[in-house]
Amino acid sequence: MAYASVKDWLDRNPHRGFVADYDHDGQADEAVVARALEDASAEMDGWLARRYNTPVTDPQAVPILRQHCLVIATHLLADTPQANDQEIDGRYKRTIDFLKAIAKGDAKLPMQVSVSSTGKSSNVGVTFVTPERIFS
Repeated sequence: MAYASVKDWLDRNPHRGFVADYDHDGQADEAVVARALEDASAEMDGWLARRYNTPVTDPQAVPILRQHCLVIATHLLADTPQANDQEIDGRYKRTIDFLKAIAKGDAKLPMQVSVSSTGKSSNVGVTFVTPERIFS
């Protein structure tokens, strides 16, 4: 599952024709973009899996993951002799730094917190309740 769609990439990169491997008709090769988004998501999951179950589907985390997925995919698509863009490289390095911080526990994704029936907050969907110990 990719954290961003081809439409997301096309909407945010209207002037990156040299990056998207455009066909002869002037349209972006959507299969190439989709593959880059899948590869970017897999790279992200490699970092995120250290702290979260992947793929991360929490609605509060999705927007930030989409943003970073688009940055990595653009970097992957720009890996050509025609595209030497320092802005793309800088964004990619900042994204990787963010993912490294998550893996180390120095940064967190925004996540919804559910409240269990006991009133305690929990990030898990299952709560186990056991009776009190009878024997010590």
